[in-house]
Amino acid sequence: MAATEDELAKQRVQEAIWTWTGRMIVLLVVFGFGFFAAFLLWGAGITGAPVLRQRVEQMDAQINDLKKQRQDIDGQKVVCQGRLDQCQTDLQKARAAQSAGQQQPPPQ
Repeated sequence: MAATEDELAKQRVQEAIWTWTGRMIVLLVVFGFGFFAAFLLWGAGITGAPVLRQRVEQMDAQINDLKKQRQDIDGQKVVCQGRLDQCQTDLQKARAAQSAGQQQPPPQ
């Protein structure tokens, strides 16, 4: 009877080990499939890394173009501001000359 109890205990331990081994295998398969699906969907899918690399290149080119446009516009702004300052000084000189000409009596 002791032998059957030992065999019964040994069989219970083996069943428990196989049960937990099966559960662990199922978990590994489920998580493995999840990681694989995530890689396919987000790593190499429509919005995956290859597509994002192309978008980064496009956006970098667009940023460089916008920086060049900004520099051009800043240069135009400097030129326009210089011309405006010149026009204002010429206008002040003309007004000063006009007011000086009006204050002097005409020669007789």
